[in-house]
Amino acid sequence: MEFDENQAVINKVLERVSFMKRPKVSNISQIIFVISSKMPKPNLLMLDKWLAYAELSKIKPIIVINKIDLSEKEAESLSKIYEETGYKVIQTSTLKDEGMEELREVLKDNTSALARTVRRWKVKSNK
Repeated sequence: MEFDENQAVINKVLERVSFMKRPKVSNISQIIFVISSKMPKPNLLMLDKWLAYAELSKIKPIIVINKIDLSEKEAESLSKIYEETGYKVIQTSTLKDEGMEELREVLKDNTSALARTVRRWKVKSNK
């Protein structure tokens, strides 16, 4: 693309080097799936589905378990499960600035997408 102050022009459209349908991303070398160790409870079913999509799409998946300061035991348990299956797992606490340097290193020299799994809350009605 060429830029000036008021407009941009696309000179060439290149073919995709990678594509993932869910979450919808393309032209990345890796995808970082962020889950919390606790609060909210991690949606592991969604994480497993996304890991399968990444594998199918030949995109390197990395799991970040955040909020390890809330439950180190739960973070260790989750890490062990996914590391034993061959996934790269990084434990972080943004509150305590733990694991952030390792995450920066993983992001360095890569085109990455970040996705977080969120458990949808069901609202109960009293009617």
